[in-house]
Amino acid sequence: MPALSGWAQPLRRFGIGIFLIAAFILTGGSLLIIVTAEQLQTAVASPEFASLKISTGWVRQDVAYLEQYWKEMGAISRKEDAAEEELFQISARNAKTRAAMSRAADDARNFIDLNDSAYILPPLKLRTFTAEIPPPAPAEEARAEEGHSAPVLQTATPEQPAAPPPTSPATGGIAKFALSNTLPVAWGFGSLVDRHFDTYYAELDSVPNAQKARQSLNAFKVETYKHMAKYFAAKAQYDSDASTRRALDAQIAALEAQAKQLDANSQQTGSPLANGAYWSLTEDFLAFKTLVGDFAYNIVALPRMMLVLMIAIFMGVLGSLIYITMDFYRTPDQRGFWNIAFRIGLGAGVAFALFFFAAAGMLALASTKSGAQSDMSPYLIAFLGITGGYLSDRVTQWMREVGENAFKIKSDGPPDRWAIDLGGKLAAASLDNAALASATGATVSDAEAWVAQTRPVSGDKQAVVAAFLRVHPSQVFTDIAPG
Repeated sequence: MPALSGWAQPLRRFGIGIFLIAAFILTGGSLLIIVTAEQLQTAVASPEFASLKISTGWVRQDVAYLEQYWKEMGAISRKEDAAEEELFQISARNAKTRAAMSRAADDARNFIDLNDSAYILPPLKLRTFTAEIPPPAPAEEARAEEGHSAPVLQTATPEQPAAPPPTSPATGGIAKFALSNTLPVAWGFGSLVDRHFDTYYAELDSVPNAQKARQSLNAFKVETYKHMAKYFAAKAQYDSDASTRRALDAQIAALEAQAKQLDANSQQTGSPLANGAYWSLTEDFLAFKTLVGDFAYNIVALPRMMLVLMIAIFMGVLGSLIYITMDFYRTPDQRGFWNIAFRIGLGAGVAFALFFFAAAGMLALASTKSGAQSDMSPYLIAFLGITGGYLSDRVTQWMREVGENAFKIKSDGPPDRWAIDLGGKLAAASLDNAALASATGATVSDAEAWVAQTRPVSGDKQAVVAAFLRVHPSQVFTDIAPG
């Protein structure tokens, strides 16, 4: 037990410290939400939007529309990104496919050139295959790589050239990736091989008794097409990618058209959203909703006066927290949990009361507008709230003085008089301000004010003070105010 009692005080300090930190975070977060909501309401009432005749409710409706707009635009953008990514994959694969086609075509060509004399038997006449397929010049290859038209072989059917990519509102300009439509140089190689063998077969058809030559030619063709297996696989992959590419291009164009139509619908001429400043304001509302959630977002629909009142209350709490934290730092064991809680509540109550003091004109915090309306500055109210929370004791005393001055009661007793050297007389009698307050039924602050001659002693208290000091009232009080 003694060991546990030694930990009690540090644990108590730690608990109060954590409570104060949590209270600061909660109060600061609440103030941030409330002040932002008040500023958004102020922006709606700005003269800049007077011609639009908007209100907070109108803006909230447009926020719901804008939220749906960005949801659809985001879906379009994601689909477009996916299509662009697939096009990029096709591009990377396209380079390998072209190279595979070229290698396979070269392999088949070399096989034909090196073995045709062994397979082509009389009465067939040997034909040169390479003469019918001239390789492209280096300059032509370079132009093909740069996107210029490559030399198209006789049996190849060129694809349509790619049109310039359209602009995209969803992606902010030109499509992010465009694949070249240039045909591979070896794209029509298979047709040329077919034609090469068809020429031999046509020659055999006009020659009788050429069975042996035909069998040899058939074997030659089979072996040649075995060497072209990789070519046909690469060409099939290229043709499939070309078809996929055309479908992706059409998809991207449709998505861009959809984004343009969405923009046109959201910014129709004459609608408030066509105004750039109003669009920006609606975006601010949407950002606020996204950050704080649907529940806290509803605070923007509250009356502005209520928001200002909430600012005053939370600033009073903040002022009390600052005062308590400084006091806790100096004397950590002076206050208990309930004392801290009541002090925070006092700060909120004082700030709440000061709001109505200001509204009643007791403080110069209102700037007169047209008619009988007045617009209470939220910044001055916030200053008043945090000051009232920090100086709750003084503010309550000031409220008392204001109330006493506003509701003075004339009595038949002696008038209020000033005490003469009351502090010295108390010291001579070995008394203090607390004893004087207890004897007269006044507060300690009243006794201190009498001693400091900042407040006169009321008529009903003068006889009690004189009797307490055991002197005649004329020796203690005077009608002359201190100079």
